Parts: sequence; C-alpha cells; structure tokens
Amino acid sequence: MKKRILSKIVNSMVKVFPETEPCGEEYRSTMLKNERLNFQLVYKNEEEFVARKNRIEVRGALAPYITVRNVGLVPVTVLPLKYLDDYYLKTTVGLYPDLLKPFDILGLCLPPEQWRSVWVSLALDTDLPVGKFDTEFVLIDEQGEEQSSLVYTVEILDCRLDKTDLKLTNWMHYDCIANEHNVEPFTDEYYAVFERYLKAYVDCGFTMLLTPLFTPPLDTAVGGERRTTQLVKVKQVGEGYEFDLTDLEKFIRFVTARGIEYIEFSHLFTQWGGTACPKIVAEVNGEQKRVFGWDTPSTSKEYKAFLTALLPQLVLLMQRLGLDEKCCFHLTDEPTEEHIEHYLSLYKLVKPLIGDIPTVDALSEYAFFEKGGVDIPVPVLNASGRFRANKEIKELYLYNCCSPMNMYFSNRFINMPSQRTRILGMQLYETGVQGYLHWGFNFYNSGHSITRINPYEDTSAGDTFPGGDPFIVYPTENGGVNGSIRFEAVAEGFQDYRALKTLEGYIGRERVLAFLHEQGIEGLTDYPKSGGVHAAIKQKINAMIATYAKNA
Repeated sequence: MKKRILSKIVNSMVKVFPETEPCGEEYRSTMLKNERLNFQLVYKNEEEFVARKNRIEVRGALAPYITVRNVGLVPVTVLPLKYLDDYYLKTTVGLYPDLLKPFDILGLCLPPEQWRSVWVSLALDTDLPVGKFDTEFVLIDEQGEEQSSLVYTVEILDCRLDKTDLKLTNWMHYDCIANEHNVEPFTDEYYAVFERYLKAYVDCGFTMLLTPLFTPPLDTAVGGERRTTQLVKVKQVGEGYEFDLTDLEKFIRFVTARGIEYIEFSHLFTQWGGTACPKIVAEVNGEQKRVFGWDTPSTSKEYKAFLTALLPQLVLLMQRLGLDEKCCFHLTDEPTEEHIEHYLSLYKLVKPLIGDIPTVDALSEYAFFEKGGVDIPVPVLNASGRFRANKEIKELYLYNCCSPMNMYFSNRFINMPSQRTRILGMQLYETGVQGYLHWGFNFYNSGHSITRINPYEDTSAGDTFPGGDPFIVYPTENGGVNGSIRFEAVAEGFQDYRALKTLEGYIGRERVLAFLHEQGIEGLTDYPKSGGVHAAIKQKINAMIATYAKNA
C-alpha cells in the first residue's frame, strides 16, 4: 500500500534537520571522470507510525559505482557562541546531522513527521563512457512495495582532475585507534585497523601524515601521559642511547605505499611553548622505562645529547628512503609571543642536526618567522594576513582548529553550513598557499587527554571544544571507520582546489583568479554564503575544463 511519504533530492551542502523541510533541491550535475559526487535523498513520513526497514534500490548504468549511507544525528553540547557571525545553521544545543554509516538490518527508518536523509556518493572509473546517465532511487518498504522514486541525472565529462600539489595534513591520533579497537600499537592487528583509517584519510584528500617518533606531546595535561605510541626504539647504554629505526621504517613504507606523499615527524618538544620533553620510553637494564617527559626541561643537556645522537640518524633514514625532500620536523605546537626567545633556542638546537629538512609549526605570531625561527610557518586563518602578504615566504601553510569561529572564516564545526567548510578548498587556491593543517582527524579523548570519550555521544572532547572539532571520522565496532558530512565537505573542498588547478593548466592562474573574483571569492572571508551558489560555481568550472580539454 502506498504510504504518504514526501521525497526530494538536495545537494551535499544541505544539512537536513528532522523538524525543517530542506531547501537546496538538485536533480542534475556534471562530474569529471575521477571525481566523487555527493548528493542526498530526503524523505518525510507523513503517516502516523514509523516506517521501518525501508531500503533504497538503485537502478541504472551508474548503480555499480554508487554507495548509499544513512545520515545519523549526533549530539552537539558545546557551541562557539562568542563574537559569532550570522553564517551558522543553529546556535543551540541539540541533535545535528553528521554521522554517515552503512545501513544495517534495520534499514532506513522514517519516524513520523520527520525529515531524514540518505547520503549518495558516486565515484567513477575511467572505463565508464562519457555522457548523460539517469539513475533512479526507489524507496521500498518492509513489504517490498515501492513508495517513492527519485531520478538524478549525471553528465560525465571526458576529462580528469589533476593531482593536488598541496601538502594537506589532519593529525592522526594513534593512541585513540588503539583504545577504540583494543589493539596494541603497531602490532599486526593494529596495522589491520590502521589501514582502514589510512584509506579514509587518503580518500579525503590528505597527503601528509603525522608520524609518531615518540608519543606525540599533543593535547596532554601538564604532568599527564597519553598511551605510548612510539616508533623509535631506544636503548640506554651507559650515559648514551642506541636507536632502532626498524619500526619507524616499516611505518613509513606502509603509509607511503598507500598514498601518503609527505612525512611530518611528531613534535620534539611539548605543546604550547616547548618547555619540556615528549614522553620517551627506553630499555633500561632490560626493562621499558620512561626516560624523558614533563619532568625534563627541553633545554636540558641530557635531552640535547639525545637529539644530537638521534636526529642525524633520522636524516640518514629519510635519505635512504628517498624522502628527505618530502619530510619535515615539528618543534612545538602553538607557541605564543611569550615563547619566542625559548622557541628560537630550540630551533638553533635542532636545525643544524636536520640540515635542509624544514621545520614546520602551527604558530601565528609573525615574529617567529621574522626572527628566523621557523622554516615553514603555519598561521591560523585569521592571523595569516601578514604572512600571506610577504611574498618572500617560499612555503606557507594555514590551519584552523577551535578557532576562528567568526568573521565568516572557514571551519568544520557541526553547526556550521557545509559550504562554510567546503569553501576552504577554493580559498587555498585563491591565496596561493602550499598547505593546510588541522589537529583532529580522530581525537577520541577528552581535552588534555585526561580520559577517553565515546565519539557517538560526545562530539566535543569532554565538553572542551566546539562540536565536531576533534574528529571527522567515527570508529566502528568491526575495526573500521564511519564517515561524516564534514569529512565529505572537507574532501569536496580539496576536490574543488584540484578542479581550479586543472583549469589553471589550460588558462593560467591569473585568469582563474579573475574568475574566482568575479564569483565573489577573494581572501579568506569574502565568498557567496550559499551552497546553491557554490554548486553552480563548481559546475561552471567543470564546463570550462571540459571545453578546454576538448579543444586541447
């Protein structure tokens, strides 16, 4: 029996809330051969009772290339509320759409009088012929009866996106993988799980990976510890140390064989100023023992000797692997103005030991660069103006985290429109920077890593950060990951960047910039605040690429 179910298709930048009819309808699009296209099927059950165990049947030539996932609601309990602008979806605590997960035995459940969405992803092979394809999405109920039919038309263009030239990193938290999946770090069982995280990471578009020489000293309470995730084996011999880099080399070979292009070594000093040493475990008289940590000043003669012995060996390893021009070192994360002189002393210690390999740090005070203390600065978006204005800076990355949250800067909080997250890709192109960093791919700890959290119940790291800031993937019980709407928005942004670079190959950067400026995209805060307009701009870019490719 036919039920009263409303249905429509909306673009991927719409977030569908149960109580609000979504706008942003979209029934056709174009895509390049190696792109990923996302959109959403939206349903509202107008019957009195829940419609259970529905399924989506996909019909048409593109069906083998399509995946459908359920859009789940997650709690958001911490919101950025200070100095907000007006480009937020909501500023209230509640349930927000974010989680993307495969359908289980319950199928698609449609509670009465609620809007619910299904996420559709289309990824193609080059073997598929170009042209227009209609795909039908049929909603079938528990009794096997068809309840709704929606048709989406895709035109596949006979051209491909160029590979990105950006260095893109979103820090992986290795202790969180071990904790969530009950595997010991860097065992065979661990690598089986880590490989799934890594695939998601690369699929999102990230090209650079934080690599834990020692347990990364990130978001750790002073005096506290995170679970040991150390790839460099250390043995104390008399007053010196011996190093075994076998596990580190295995890790690097593993990740570079699966799409990672650049290696960033974890921080050599503690976060927020570098006053102490990271947690380092060594074999001492046959036992594993912590030999450095919060109780060791970063400028101690013992640690200086340790680094003096270790760092040249790391350089030799990267040279042997042919990656010495594709790696970097971190000193400390987010030092502030008060730390400048101390930071300069750390740089002077480390730099002679690593030679031409650059240091890269998230820091926003221009004086760090001005005084020659960092090779590649990474300022936060809203403090990057002076860095971007200096054309003598050969390599510059940008970052965001729990800030900025106002003035229309891009970020990835759950209560932000997806377009605000996605626009970053076009902005990275327009500003001409070389990289981007975010701190949380899969951080499932509370703030300062005092305890673990359940990411399905807590999207704010123990009510510490704005909802969504700590992670963009969710762990699964079977040792894998579920995606998120924000993951897809980040990936689409990186894809937009690649489209602009592809177009640049035909018409040059100046003409591409002129096009972006005509569309109202300039700098990091000026852009059309509309998912529909953004989608239209992307379609124009696709059309131009196809035209120039045909005539090339």
